[in-house]
Amino acid sequence: MDKVFSARLDEAAIEELSRSVRQLGLSKKQFLEEAIHLRARQAGAAAGADVWAETAGAWKRGEPVAATVRKARNEFRGAFLRRHRGKHARLHR
Repeated sequence: MDKVFSARLDEAAIEELSRSVRQLGLSKKQFLEEAIHLRARQAGAAAGADVWAETAGAWKRGEPVAATVRKARNEFRGAFLRRHRGKHARLHR
């Protein structure tokens, strides 16, 4: 599914875009998509981007797993009780 993207561009850049798409026989959409993908690949290669190195450490924590679980359960319990306590309880009758 395509999404609409809006950006303010310099007039010189728009003129260069128009000239380039005429010369290459591409649509503006196709030209911009290819340019974005090419730039992203170049940036990734230059930075030595390794997806696994960036995401594999997501599981590393500075606290024990039990502490993380306890915090998550306390947050959930607090949110639940806030909506289901006393005169503000939402009871289905």
